[in-house]
Amino acid sequence: MKCPGCASDMAATMVQSIEIDRCPSCGGIALDKGENEEIEAIGVASVIEGGVERAHEHRTTTARCYECNRDMIALRGAGDVEYDWCDGCERLFFDRGELTALDAFVDT
Repeated sequence: MKCPGCASDMAATMVQSIEIDRCPSCGGIALDKGENEEIEAIGVASVIEGGVERAHEHRTTTARCYECNRDMIALRGAGDVEYDWCDGCERLFFDRGELTALDAFVDT
């Protein structure tokens, strides 16, 4: 599968017991539908789902969903962290550092 951020090939990576897709080129992380629920145990999903809003009205990103090839939508979660969401298949894409920012927000 191709990275929504830079179109490089994504690589499967294990985070604790959860397999996520990570881009070795740009460092982006993609989560399939349901994986955000699985990572709730490490504190990220509740931040993603709490207070989600569109980052900018009707703004799509340059990211294209690697599964269904739709334009992704920029969203803002808790801590004002922006990430991309596909409204077709509900996949999430985080640019490098965005999940770290969410983790830092959870830890505060």
